[in-house]
Amino acid sequence: MLYIVGTPIGNMGDISRRAIDVLSSVQYILCEDTRVSNKLLSNLGIHAKLLVYNDYSAKKMISKIGEDLRTMDYALISDAGMPCISDPGYKLVQYCIENNIKYTVIPGASAVIAALVLSGMPSDRFTFVGFADEKKFQEIASINSTIIMFEAPTRICQTLSSISQYFQHRKIAIVREITKIFEESIRGTADELINICKIKKMQGEIVIVIEPPTHKIENTLSEYDEIITTLSKKFPINEISIMLSKLTKISKNAIYNYIKLLNLHS
Repeated sequence: MLYIVGTPIGNMGDISRRAIDVLSSVQYILCEDTRVSNKLLSNLGIHAKLLVYNDYSAKKMISKIGEDLRTMDYALISDAGMPCISDPGYKLVQYCIENNIKYTVIPGASAVIAALVLSGMPSDRFTFVGFADEKKFQEIASINSTIIMFEAPTRICQTLSSISQYFQHRKIAIVREITKIFEESIRGTADELINICKIKKMQGEIVIVIEPPTHKIENTLSEYDEIITTLSKKFPINEISIMLSKLTKISKNAIYNYIKLLNLHS
């Protein structure tokens, strides 16, 4: 059987009794980095055989241990938090599903959920987009939910600069060092946070949380109603959306939806 085990994201006290029992009983533990996992297991007094399972070894490891999962117990852990979140653990779960191998999850800490709670942003709907990818900012800016992403401290200022272009007027939270001594959640606009980053050195794991789109986007676009009306006589909606997106830095999808609403009410 495969056990997918959540581990602490900072504070060692967050590991569950059930997780400790499982990690103590399995024959093998699959982990991202043996050095990181050995520290965790040593603190827990657990001595287990570790196998490296990460982006580079996933395919080879699945091929190697696939049949063993029918007769032995394996645990899958990540360096911190829940496996399968922005890591290749899901591929092993898919293998179990396709080959009728038993598996279960031992829930634990999640940086995504913890950051959402600490940010104070709306939590009824949220979208996790993995590690920050500036090439996708224009696309995800039109998503009607709170947006969550991971980022490295060395890139935070650069990423905030891109966020300021595509997520204008929105509140942002930088949540870092979750569950640790220096845990903090810093809030403000992207430009305000950039100024803070220039003064304050950001360290540790960082989660960025962005509030959902607000009526301010529609207010901004309403200033272009006359231009939109004129352009619509010569250009299709998708071309107008691209042109206005370059001008306003608002995502073309949000502009497209706005123009469609104008047409509905015309």
